[in-house]
Amino acid sequence: MIVSIKAYMRRQIIKLAWPVIFEGVAVMAVNALVTAMVGRLGAVPLAAVGLATMMQFSAAMVFAAAGTGAAAIVARETGAGNWREVRNIVGQAIMLGAMLGIVLAVVGWFLAAPALGLTAAEPAVTELAAGLVRVTLLFTPWFLVMSIGNAALRGMGKTETAFYITFFSNSSAILISYILIFGHGLPAMGPYGAAWGLGLSQMAGALAVLAVLNRLKNIRLAWRHILVIRNKVIERIVEISAPAALEQLAMQSGRMAFAFMLAGVGALQFAAHQIAIQIESMSFMPGFGFSVASMTLVGQYLGKGMPHRAVQFARLTNRIACLGMSVVGVVIFVLAKPLTGLFIADPHVIYWGTLCVMISVLEQPTLAVCFVLAGALRGAGDTRWPMYITTFGVWLIRLPLVYLFIRVWGYDVTAAWYITAGDYLIRSAMLWWRFNAKKWGK
Repeated sequence: MIVSIKAYMRRQIIKLAWPVIFEGVAVMAVNALVTAMVGRLGAVPLAAVGLATMMQFSAAMVFAAAGTGAAAIVARETGAGNWREVRNIVGQAIMLGAMLGIVLAVVGWFLAAPALGLTAAEPAVTELAAGLVRVTLLFTPWFLVMSIGNAALRGMGKTETAFYITFFSNSSAILISYILIFGHGLPAMGPYGAAWGLGLSQMAGALAVLAVLNRLKNIRLAWRHILVIRNKVIERIVEISAPAALEQLAMQSGRMAFAFMLAGVGALQFAAHQIAIQIESMSFMPGFGFSVASMTLVGQYLGKGMPHRAVQFARLTNRIACLGMSVVGVVIFVLAKPLTGLFIADPHVIYWGTLCVMISVLEQPTLAVCFVLAGALRGAGDTRWPMYITTFGVWLIRLPLVYLFIRVWGYDVTAAWYITAGDYLIRSAMLWWRFNAKKWGK
């Protein structure tokens, strides 16, 4: 009987995780393909596009935390069968995302150039990146609607539906970016074609997720559920989302500070760093998929009044994720040089990129723990501790050490990757302690 229960639990975990994993792989593949297209234009456009997309994603993900809070509540209410509250939560979360996206687009239009001026990147890189950031931020409202809508679908357990929406958006991104970058049938836009291509694909994805939520049984999301303000519902979303937003603020602002400091190593090493991030991000996908599975199952089983089962699901998911990410890490280590060479032909960039990718393998097991246990805590509504731990790791460990090793002592870019591996090790230990304390169950 015990074996059959564990087999059932594994099937539930895999059923929720695999669409998210393939969705993430598809997103990373699109980013990799677009990066490879821009890489054909040279190191400066490649570095500029990397900075621009990083800034849009980093800024938008802070507000996309409304989706994190909404997904946690949706999972709990789905487990309890309260579909009316699910509909209200989804509608108000989408409204919040769209409004915050508009604010971010306006503010970013004026502050893009001054913010990039704080980097240590070469003037040619920052000048081009400033123009690209303005384009990408115009589409932030659409990006947030798509992100929050997909997060809500995952909270309901409909990870496969979210996968199909993302696949549609990704396909659009590849086609549009290719046409606009190289000018097939239109004037070639170069790196600006990548910015417009990704932005238009985000708009397509947002429209698709709204259409799905409108037709989804038990939800039937209509414009009145989005446009009519419900203060109590918004307060509930904000209560859970605020710590998640602060966590994203700490993480994404730290990511930008990290990139700004690394930009001082020169265009070649920084371009190699951007390529290595693209390759490493593919290894994140199993962790992200199992994080969503952990969050959804913990939330739903707490909603059903079965906290013991929620704990069992989280622990089993953690074991599966550690094994999966370790295997992916070994594959990436073996293929580090060929993968780096897909992005650019410059041998110096390939050399540094290969080293960074190999070092990233050290992160895989501890990163799996960070993904899954943080997801479990969020599913229980404990969004504060992931925020505390992320802030501590990024701002008190990673960034001070990167500043010392890169800016003060003049080490090469690989030092930053070793420091990052140490950061994840410490964070995973802290999350393990918090989860085993079981105070989150309250």
